[in-house]
Amino acid sequence: MRNKYTLLATIVATLFSQASLFAQDKKEKDKSWYELVNFSGYVDVYYNYTTNNRQGATQDTAGTFHTYNKQFAVNAVKLSMEKLADKESPWGFRLDMQNGQNNMYQERPYQTTNSLHNMQLLQQAYVSAYFPVMKGLTVDVGKMATHIGLELLDSKDNIAYTIGYVFFNTIPFIHTGARANLQINDRLSTGLYLYNSAQGTGYTGNGQQFGYNGLAPYGDAAGGSSLTSTAQHAYADGPNPTRAIGTQVKYDVVPDKFQVVWNTLQANDNIKGRQTNSLYYLEQASGTTFPKQSSFKTDHWMIQNLILIYKPTDKLTTIFDYTYGERAGQTNTAAYGYEETGITKAKLDTALPGHVPDLHPGLVAAGFTKDTSFTRQDKIKRVYQTYQLQAKYQFTNFFALGFRFEYLDDKRYGGSLAVNPPLFAVTPADRYDLKFQDSIGARPVSNYGQIKTLTFTPTFNLTENLQVKVDLRRDWGPGQQFVDTSGRPASHQNGIIVGMVAKF
Repeated sequence: MRNKYTLLATIVATLFSQASLFAQDKKEKDKSWYELVNFSGYVDVYYNYTTNNRQGATQDTAGTFHTYNKQFAVNAVKLSMEKLADKESPWGFRLDMQNGQNNMYQERPYQTTNSLHNMQLLQQAYVSAYFPVMKGLTVDVGKMATHIGLELLDSKDNIAYTIGYVFFNTIPFIHTGARANLQINDRLSTGLYLYNSAQGTGYTGNGQQFGYNGLAPYGDAAGGSSLTSTAQHAYADGPNPTRAIGTQVKYDVVPDKFQVVWNTLQANDNIKGRQTNSLYYLEQASGTTFPKQSSFKTDHWMIQNLILIYKPTDKLTTIFDYTYGERAGQTNTAAYGYEETGITKAKLDTALPGHVPDLHPGLVAAGFTKDTSFTRQDKIKRVYQTYQLQAKYQFTNFFALGFRFEYLDDKRYGGSLAVNPPLFAVTPADRYDLKFQDSIGARPVSNYGQIKTLTFTPTFNLTENLQVKVDLRRDWGPGQQFVDTSGRPASHQNGIIVGMVAKF
C-alpha cells in the first residue's frame, strides 16, 4: 500500500512539474516583443606607451586603433539593443550606438569625427528575418560588421587588446548591405553576403575608393563641397552598380574541439577601368581617351580568408589565420602606397620608344617588374598574403594569458599594404609600421613590403563585469621602417598598453 501511495505521489508531482514547465514556456511565448529585446554595452579605456617619437596630440600611426601614444584615452563606449529573430519570433533587429577615440577609423573617411560625411556613431543597424529552412535561415539587411577576418572591432572580444596589423590592413571593417546565414545542420553553416563595396561603409572620394582620384571630396564641377552640392550624396558607399560578393562556410570538424571557417570577398569598386593594356598605352601616346567600363573581369579586389580553431582542452584555445589578397587591373594600379621600385601610377603613365608585341606598337612601359603580366591583357595583378597565430590559456577564472604572432607579406604587391589607409588623403607610405617616415628630411627608395608583430596579453577578470588586459607588443620588419623616441630610423618598436573594460 505504501508503495502505491508513493507511486501516486510521484505521478502527481511529475504532472505538476510538466504543467509548470508548459505554463512557463507559454509565458515566454506570450511575452511582448519589447520584453525580448536584450540590452548590453561597455566602456573601454586605455593607456598606451609605444617607443617612438609620437605623443600628445600628434597621432601615432604606427599602431592601429590605439593612436594616442603616451596618453590616457577612451577607446570606445557602446550601447547595444538586439532582438533576435528565431522560430518563435521570426523578426528582429540590432542597433549599436558607439563613440570613442577609435570610432574615426571604422568608417570612411578615416579620422573624421564630425559625422558630416559618415554615420560612425551608428556602428551597426540592421533588421532581421527568420525563415524555417533546414535548421534556420536568417536574413539581415542594413549596416553591419564585416564577416571576414579573425579579430573583431570590440577589444574585449579578442585575445589581445590591440587590433592587429592583419585585421587593420587587409580586412574592411563595416559594410552596408544584406546577408543570409543558413544553418544546414548542427555542424555546418553557410553565409552569402552582398555589400555596397569591399572597402567598407562610408564616404567615397570622387567615386574611387581604390583610386588615386579618391583624395578630393565629392563636389560639383566648380569644385564645391559635397555638403553643398545638389548632385552628390555626401554619404556614398559603393561607386558603381556592382555589389561586393562574400561567402562564409563554417564546419565543426570535431564539435567543441576543431572548427574550420572559410571566408571570401570579391568586389570591383571602380567607376572606370582598363579594358586592355594596349588601349591604355595608346591613350597615353595619343592623348585620346577611350571609354572603359570597369568590370570584375579586368578590375577586382579578391580576399580569401581561412581560420582554423582548435581547442584541445577547455582551457586552451589555438587559432591559425591565413589571408590571401589579390588586386587586378585598375584596382591595383590606382591603389595607394606604391613605391618607386614597384608598379606606380607614374610608371604606368610613362612610355618610352621601343616595341613590345603585346603592347601597342612603338610603345614600351618603363620600370615594370617580372610579376606584371602583359601576355594576358586583362591581368595587371598584385598579390599579398598574411599569416597569424593566436593562442589563449585560461589558467583560472581570474587570469588568462594570450599570444599573437603576425606576418604580413606584401613584397609582391609592390610595397606597403594599402587596403585600409589609416588616414584619409594620406597614403600608407607615411605609416611607421610599413615605411620609415621622413622625419629627418629624406626617405630612401625601398620596397620591403613585410612586417611582423608579437604580442603577449595577460588578462585579468577582476569581476564578471570588469576586465583588464595588458598588451606587451613588439613590431619589426626588414630595413628601418620605424622610428625611435628621437625620431631616428629604427628596425622595430616596443609598446605596452593597459586596457580596462567595464561591460554589462
